[in-house]
Amino acid sequence: MIRCIYLCLIALFPLFATGKSYQQTKKPNWVNGYFRELTNSYIEVVSAFDYDLKGAKDKAVKEVISRRSLATGAGATVTISNNNVSVISDHDLIVKARIIDEYVHHTTGGYTAYLLVQTAKNPTLDYESVSVTNEYRFSARAFVPGMAQIYKGSKGKGATIIATEAAAVAGIIICENQRASYIKKMKEQPKHAKEYNSKANNWENGRNISIGITAGIWVYNIIDAAVAKGTKRIVINPVKGNSLSVTPFAAPNTAGVSLAYHF
Repeated sequence: MIRCIYLCLIALFPLFATGKSYQQTKKPNWVNGYFRELTNSYIEVVSAFDYDLKGAKDKAVKEVISRRSLATGAGATVTISNNNVSVISDHDLIVKARIIDEYVHHTTGGYTAYLLVQTAKNPTLDYESVSVTNEYRFSARAFVPGMAQIYKGSKGKGATIIATEAAAVAGIIICENQRASYIKKMKEQPKHAKEYNSKANNWENGRNISIGITAGIWVYNIIDAAVAKGTKRIVINPVKGNSLSVTPFAAPNTAGVSLAYHF
C-alpha cells in the first residue's frame, strides 16, 4: 500500500513542480463575454473576422461604434493609434475609446480579433483606470494547499497539489498505524519481537518520509502561490481624487467648454 502511495506521489509531483503543464494557453476569460458600465465609460468585448489581421481589428472597433449608437454614417472615420481609438466626423471628435486588451485567434481561413474596449460616454470625460493583469496579491489562501492556484484560475495545478498532499497525509496515517500495530505485536508476542521491531522501524521510516513529502509540498505550494502567474483578470479603479477639469468641447453644430468635477 505504501509503495502505491509513493508511486502516486512520484507520478503527480512533476506535473506541478515545473508548472509547464498548466501555463495559460487558453484565451482570456473576458473573451467569453464582458460588459461593465462605469461612471464615465463603458467596458465591453467586441469581435470580428477578416482575412487580414488589421481588417479584423478595424471591423471589431466599428462594432463598438455601432453598439453605442455613436456612428454618424458617411464622413465618419475611425483611426487606431497605440490602442487609442478615435471616431471623427467633419473634423469633430465624437467618440473616444481605447483597447484595453486583445486576443487573436488565427486559423487557415483568417483572423478573429477579440478586443476588450473602453469607450468614454463623452469625449471630454476621463477614463477610469482599467487594466488586465495576471498578477494576484498574496493572501491567506496560500497556506491551504491548492486553494491559491484554484483562485488564480489554475484549477488543474490546484487539484494536483491537493491530491498529492492528501496522498502524502494518507501515507503518514497508514505508516503510523502499521508501526503502532507492530509495536503492539512485539509486546504481545515477545518471541517475534526482533522481526516485528524490524518491520516497525521500516514503517517508521515510511512515516518520516511521508512527513517530509507533506512538508515539501506545503512549502512549494506557498512559494508557487506567491510567484506564479494566474489567469488574466480585469482590474477597475475609479477616477481618483477631487479635481476640476476644463476641456474644450466640439461636436457637430456645437462647441464650448466642458467642466467636470471628480470626487
